[in-house]
Amino acid sequence: MFGRYLTKAFVAQLALTVAASATDGAHSFLRRGAPAHMVQREAIASRNRIIGGDKAAEGRYPYAVSIQDDISHYCGGSLIAPDIVLSAAHCNTGDATDGVKVVVGRHNLDDEVDGEVIGASLELSHPDYDPQTTDNDYMIVVLERAVEADVDQVQISPDVVPVDSAVTVMGWGDTNIDLDIAELAIELMETDVHTISNEECDASNGTLTDSLGSYDENYHQQITRNMLCAENEHEATDSCQGDSGGPLVIRTALGEPDLQVGVVSWGVGCAHDAFPGVYARVSEKYEWIRAEVCNRSADPPAYFNCGELQTQETSPSESAWEEIVDEEFITGLGIFNSHGNGDSSRHYPAAQNRAGVVRISSNGRTGSLASNFISLTNTSYDKLRVSFSFFAIGMEHADDLCLDYELDNGAITGERCWSSHHAFENNLWTSLDMEFNASRGVRTMSLRFRLKGDDSEYVLIDRVNIEGRP
Repeated sequence: MFGRYLTKAFVAQLALTVAASATDGAHSFLRRGAPAHMVQREAIASRNRIIGGDKAAEGRYPYAVSIQDDISHYCGGSLIAPDIVLSAAHCNTGDATDGVKVVVGRHNLDDEVDGEVIGASLELSHPDYDPQTTDNDYMIVVLERAVEADVDQVQISPDVVPVDSAVTVMGWGDTNIDLDIAELAIELMETDVHTISNEECDASNGTLTDSLGSYDENYHQQITRNMLCAENEHEATDSCQGDSGGPLVIRTALGEPDLQVGVVSWGVGCAHDAFPGVYARVSEKYEWIRAEVCNRSADPPAYFNCGELQTQETSPSESAWEEIVDEEFITGLGIFNSHGNGDSSRHYPAAQNRAGVVRISSNGRTGSLASNFISLTNTSYDKLRVSFSFFAIGMEHADDLCLDYELDNGAITGERCWSSHHAFENNLWTSLDMEFNASRGVRTMSLRFRLKGDDSEYVLIDRVNIEGRP
């Protein structure tokens, strides 16, 4: 059912021709028909469908929705509030208002009289979604209006699903196990699989065969805590291209809502006996999903306890953030006056209506702005936060602005990257922040901004604030 990294245009073509040969790079991990600009790890994308499954009983999964453009179905999703759908971040088109539609209550996609077709007003990927690794593959889709029919919603589970749990996945994706043949489902399909441990999943390896021959693949070092793996060791059944974004659920007794534990994300091949399907684990980001639904839905489900969440947000925090450095770049580079910056960074007294601005340029390579060592002596912080505002010019979807940190001269390191596709727009001042854990007794910290681009992109930064919290 699930396919990773096929373009939406390619899946649309499959929908029109019913069967077509896969293009080069189609054997990748994403299980969707994704927009062209979303194509990333182009070696593993054939899992956007249900393989070896059965037709679902009509009406059994009313919360399963089809996400479509003007051409065809390209991803699945689940109705988690009357006006909110949960799907996969790799299904994000970049502009929900450009023809993205959600079809609710339709079992047979050819039956255009059945169900409701509702436009999408917003696609919100998780802020930590990484298109290179497919980590944090969650997306909230806000509908233009609530569903009019009385449609049962799926319930998001906050609990970690145990290993060897029986779960069910459904979708309208590919139904042919052959990587080079696509046969899209017209009616909703389902299949049963069992969860496995992340350790077992990460150890997966095997050999795939396509029209060019055989090649080896593996999951080594790719399965994160935000992922959940499932397989059927007795039958060749799985999700595949076109199933991406759809729900992985624990079915409950009649009259009780099914519990969603995963979102169809990626995998090597489809129903391959060596490679389990990989899902975004919803329990890991339950609070993010809950907060976004409470904030954006006109009628959030009662089990989210949105009133309690609002009370928590307005209550004083147990420990307040303490300012460590507030660099405004008024007179120069300040704490970022490192000898390692080279000619990629430059200070300006004013630019773009801001006083004290530093420019970082790429010019076809990686530009950087590095700080000197920042003293944390005599502090006892468990968390650190770096906030900054910046103005991007000429950045494309493949370009990233990254922030690296080092504690105690490299004893602890980390990074976070943002792209113009998900986190910001060009020619607008944007505020971002990054929080990370620290250990008490850390003595020094250093930061480095990196701009990765292939042309003449640059960003302006006018303020960097560093805070700590015990």
